[in-house]
Amino acid sequence: MKKIDHTYQNFDADKFLKSLKGFESENLLHLVTEHVIPSIKNYNNTNDQNHCYFEQYLKDLISTGEFFEKMKKSFEILFKFENQLREKIWNTAYVLLFKKQKICLLLNFETVYSQANTEIVFLLDKFNYSEKNKLEFDYIRKKLDQNVKEIWTEVYKKKSWEEIYKTFISPEFTEVNSLKNSKKWYKEVHPEALELEHVEIN
Repeated sequence: MKKIDHTYQNFDADKFLKSLKGFESENLLHLVTEHVIPSIKNYNNTNDQNHCYFEQYLKDLISTGEFFEKMKKSFEILFKFENQLREKIWNTAYVLLFKKQKICLLLNFETVYSQANTEIVFLLDKFNYSEKNKLEFDYIRKKLDQNVKEIWTEVYKKKSWEEIYKTFISPEFTEVNSLKNSKKWYKEVHPEALELEHVEIN
């Protein structure tokens, strides 16, 4: 069995949700290694510990929401958004519903594409599915816009938000139907991870 198929079949949504208690923001790789992978039953990296191909693969699956969309019994993505701040800086965001627990998470992923890629995930809100006012576009966009403002005014402390905002390409978050990368893209970027087999350890 492929490692990714084992992951989808053995992911513990309850454990993952509990691990996010107190979570606010972290490097995306840390989310993968400290929250996602520990929620996979019987996971091991014995055939990947020197390269960590699978961790890098999971990062891209999670920032686009594809990881959770593969587990339809446990999760549903209710809304998807994106923006473009600079040529190599953008955000992807979505509302993730834990179906059994009826809990929603508003997640924003900021990617800075460079020689040393930086990907940060922000948990902007956690609420019950019954709180319908928090599932309205205006509320979600306000939370996302505020997050971007907080990030960038911290980076450029001597500039006003208006000055910073003018330098962005397309800062407004727009709702999109999909954030997915193509199968061809994954084959080109993560060929090793796609071929990794799950290894049983007795």
